[in-house]
Amino acid sequence: MGIFPRFGAWINLNNQQPPKAESKKSKNVKSKPGSEINTNEESEETKMQLKLWRAEEKKFPWQRDYPPMVKVSKTSIGETHLEMDFSIGLPPETVFDIITSHDNQTYSYFKQMNRRRILSVKSSKVLRDNGRDEKIVEVKKTAPWKFLRWGGKMPIELIFNDNRKDLITLFRIPREHVMNMESFLGQLQVKPWYIDSDKYCTAREPKNAKEYRICSGGKGLLGSKLKLDLVYMPMQPLDKPPFSWYIRRVTIESTKRLMEDLQIRGAVLRSI
Repeated sequence: MGIFPRFGAWINLNNQQPPKAESKKSKNVKSKPGSEINTNEESEETKMQLKLWRAEEKKFPWQRDYPPMVKVSKTSIGETHLEMDFSIGLPPETVFDIITSHDNQTYSYFKQMNRRRILSVKSSKVLRDNGRDEKIVEVKKTAPWKFLRWGGKMPIELIFNDNRKDLITLFRIPREHVMNMESFLGQLQVKPWYIDSDKYCTAREPKNAKEYRICSGGKGLLGSKLKLDLVYMPMQPLDKPPFSWYIRRVTIESTKRLMEDLQIRGAVLRSI
């Protein structure tokens, strides 16, 4: 677990302790508009930033989100390590709400933009809820696949560990549900982006949102920088070319589309 030090503690905890508050049955998922994303836990700082973003969007639509930058490498044991860095023009807490709203993955913008969904959510179930420090959710999804003339929908079961305190979510597909994969796990972290610090905070770079609000006089936009790490290893013989080439290409393209979808959701929320 060298790339993801948090995973070791999470998996050990799951093996040693039963879930504290397991739901007896899955929750049916229905589409919800972007404005219904749960923001109950948002701080006053975030609420103020949302007002700034929406006012700015009306005057000058945001166009500075940089697309996912992809880096692929191999770990010491032969796993493929996929890294993506990108940005979203919204405050970190709001972006984390988008990421962890596991029931709200199907918005009307897919139809508006004629964009095909990469993943469709079928059900979700909270396995453990420890507040801001940890919320473990089981989510069942389907993903379309196509190879030559054949195609269909592949069921996927994901386990998410959402840490709102540190704005990081871990995810993995349990070994018994990983189709043709030895392993599949990753993490997505959100960090603050002090967009107008060069304009307002010339004395020194702000270390947190409070310092940024003070030095910018409450005028500076607070955005989000995101870092995705994904590690997977196909089973034999799929870990050898040409199968591994195809799996790598599909994984990169699908993951990049998912991250671009997060940026689109950000644009929808800014325009509300």
